[in-house]
Order: sequence, then C-alpha cells, then structure tokens
Amino acid sequence: MKLILFSGTHPRHLFINQELLKHFDETLVVLMEREELLPKPDAKLLSHDKELFIKHFRNRYVVETNTYGNLDAQKVYAGCQTINVKPNELNTDDIAAAVRKFNADFCFIFGTGLILDPVINELPEDKINMHLGLSPWYKGGATLYWPFYHLQPQFCGVTFHQITKEADAGEIIHQCVPNLEKADKIHDVGAKCLLKAQQDLPQIIIHWKENRKFKGKIQKTSGRNWRTV
Repeated sequence: MKLILFSGTHPRHLFINQELLKHFDETLVVLMEREELLPKPDAKLLSHDKELFIKHFRNRYVVETNTYGNLDAQKVYAGCQTINVKPNELNTDDIAAAVRKFNADFCFIFGTGLILDPVINELPEDKINMHLGLSPWYKGGATLYWPFYHLQPQFCGVTFHQITKEADAGEIIHQCVPNLEKADKIHDVGAKCLLKAQQDLPQIIIHWKENRKFKGKIQKTSGRNWRTV
C-alpha cells in the first residue's frame, strides 16, 4: 500500500510522520523546508519584547528536544523516495506530476503549507491533515498558543481532517486532547498534544485500512481562523 506524505522538517513533524512509515509498503515524501527552530526576533521589537520572544522559543526548543529527540529528516526518511522543496515550490507542476506518477492510496499532511492547485487535484480521495488545534475554534496559525492567551488551555488539542483548498476546513475524522496537569506550561501542553496524537494515529490508519473510508464530520461554521501572533 502506497503513502504520499507531505512533511515539514521540524522534529515534531518527523516524530509524528515516522509512525506512518510503519503502516505502508512504499512512501513518497514531499519534504518542505521549515523556518529555524530558534527564530530571531524582529529588530523593531522593544528590548523587553525581544527577551520574551527569545525565552519563549528557547523554552519550546528545550521541551521539544526532551520529548522528540534530535530527529533528522535524512535518517527518518532514509528508505523513502524524497522530494525536497521550499515553501514556494510546494504547489508546482513538477510536484503535481510526481504525485500523479506515484499514484498513492493514501495521503497524510503534517508540517507543510496548504496543498493547493495543481497538486491537490492529483491526491487520492483520502488526504488527511494533522492540525495542531481544535477546529473550528482554533484554525490557522499558532493554535496551541491562542488557547492560553484566552485562558482556555482545554482547547489545546489535535484535529485530523480531510484537506480542502481552505485552511483547516475539511471534514473532521478525529480529534484528541491531552490530560492536563496543574504544573503544565504552554510548551508542555503542546508536547502532550503531539504524544496523544502519535498514540491515536495507528488506530486511525487501521480504521482506514479496514474500511477504506472515513465517516467525517462536516464543519458547519467557519469558526475562528488565527492568522498571526
């Protein structure tokens, strides 16, 4: 059985996506280069804000390294046919042609930008995105940050959904949330979301293999789409 996998390069993406490789006979990986794990703050920020920016991402790096390890994409995908792309190369005719030629049975996306024309038209019927956030309440970007901003940490979770040409708007096939504990901080909760998603992922694949379809839940409202921090 053949998998087309769209993956980002961060350890959190590799941590989840390496689990999928165990369930398919052959995989084509479209590996999209992501931003630095420790981004530099905007030069226009005030010094206090710069310090908070640096602290936030340093803390995230420590928690994620302790949780996922120092995963390397070349090692994780060593046995796969891999196409490396930059963000502006994701939805090109060349990628569409490669996807068409591979003719996968199943598609999974975690860690890349939106899959649009002409690539989306070449994907199999079931093309599942793993979104860090509970749709439709938290769609778009930084959707494990905004629940904390609004004092709603219980809305930190993961949504598995069919992709459409709109962000995080497709039929929901599964959602999961971690168990929260009093001492958890923002990045601890984020890591717990990934651990819970990895735990649930095999059952999602097993269900698909047995039924070759999902009974999804249509998102009847546009919800809230967070575009920036």
